[in-house]
Amino acid sequence: MPRPLRGSGRDRYETDSEATSGNPIVRAWNNFNQSLAENRAHAEFEPERIEPGRRVIALGIDFGIGFLLSLMVMVTPFVNHFFSGTLVIVLFLIVRDYFFEGRGFGKNLMGFKVVDIFSGNQPSLKQALMRNIVYLGPLLLLQIFALILALIPAPTVTTVINKLLNALATLYVLVILPIESYRSYEREDSMRLGDEVAGTCLANSDMSFSNFLSK
Repeated sequence: MPRPLRGSGRDRYETDSEATSGNPIVRAWNNFNQSLAENRAHAEFEPERIEPGRRVIALGIDFGIGFLLSLMVMVTPFVNHFFSGTLVIVLFLIVRDYFFEGRGFGKNLMGFKVVDIFSGNQPSLKQALMRNIVYLGPLLLLQIFALILALIPAPTVTTVINKLLNALATLYVLVILPIESYRSYEREDSMRLGDEVAGTCLANSDMSFSNFLSK
């Protein structure tokens, strides 16, 4: 049942912003968080705590389905020239929360779903994409660049760019994933940064495999 969210307005970040006003990076981060807090103050649905074990299993199920889809693409003539197996998996994981009214496959089987915190309804396609692009976006870009580099007949240029991409991948693994994992499993509301940006949260739900694409 939807419940009003506990307030989290401008004053939440005021002290930190004043203390770090001389640092433009920190100031921008504080302003970003302040904006998220102000938007969330208008929400009508309070996030529910979802046990980490259920979330891990749900992610494992979705990854398995993505892997099966990648195998199908890899044996499909012509299509397999434009999509790598990893790219297929990443694309599926990005859009998965739009299926079955926010349940997807893994969440559906584990009894929870993604909802719009401003209405308590299923997320829009835009929200589903924004929720997952926060932590899967870098991997998507890496895969796209890899496909482009495969078409460049310049080994030296390709090698240099590959090194830069590998550095970005390392940064992603060491920074973005730990932050999102911490938010997912330590916060009482289970909200990732992706949820904050997309205006979504998790809620317990009955299993339902009807309405594959309801919007």
